[in-house]
Amino acid sequence: MEYGIINKPAAWLYGEDLESRTDELFMGWAVGVLQKDRGWAKIVTHYGYTGYLRADAFCPCTKEDLANRDECGRTVFVSRAFADIMAEPKVRSSSLATLARGSFLTLLPEVAEGYRNVLLADGREGYLPCVSYGLRRDRDGYLYEDGQETYFLRQRRPARRQEALFRKQLTAYAKRYLGTQYRWAGKSPEGIDCSGFTFMCYLMCGILIYRDAALKAGYPVQKIRLSQVKPGDLLYFPGHIAMYIGNYRYIHATGHTGSFGCVINSLSPKDPDFRQDLADTLSSAGTVIW
Repeated sequence: MEYGIINKPAAWLYGEDLESRTDELFMGWAVGVLQKDRGWAKIVTHYGYTGYLRADAFCPCTKEDLANRDECGRTVFVSRAFADIMAEPKVRSSSLATLARGSFLTLLPEVAEGYRNVLLADGREGYLPCVSYGLRRDRDGYLYEDGQETYFLRQRRPARRQEALFRKQLTAYAKRYLGTQYRWAGKSPEGIDCSGFTFMCYLMCGILIYRDAALKAGYPVQKIRLSQVKPGDLLYFPGHIAMYIGNYRYIHATGHTGSFGCVINSLSPKDPDFRQDLADTLSSAGTVIW
């Protein structure tokens, strides 16, 4: 199998019709290349999601490159909603690119006046404010081949001794997306859908969950009873997903015309932001800590 790294600030993943958007990928994310044809590539993402990508949206790399990226520990992610990569470590410098939260960059040795020298996936070097990135927690060491198929490797779960901190981090990241408009297949603070929202919150905390609004075997989220739900756990509805934040409240990205964005709603009829339609159709819950 061939491998690649996304070299655009953002790239859309498409379905088989090459028109329907199914996912959004960010600079620095790894893909496995399953097939190439007339400017398109069928790929599998570093979280096991398959679709079609324009062939110029990624640059080739080897499996060894990805393993080295994991081992060297120099890969960081953009932690703010957006971050400009500057040509020089100066506030008045020109911008080389604007990257969304979750984009991956490689740290270079130089630190200058609150900026860090970074390498972009397209080969350019620039400077990022030190307050705008965090240390990456997930890994690329997920892809392996067995015959003609690619499999997603199960990850380690958060240690129970870190449960309280992990749940706090999840809900904190979730609230950073409040007010973001709804966008089908989106994952950025510019526009996000329900499963893109929950996926990104977990990614920031180092856990790769399934990209769609469903519980899927082989991924870390396990089904639990609704009575067991704690902050940070996931709530599943038909075709929809949300994150529970406590006190009968949940945060989600909804295409409902009354909200059309990332908002907080309640499962309690006593609250003014109660959504009867969702309360009536809540079907299951999931957690990565069991």
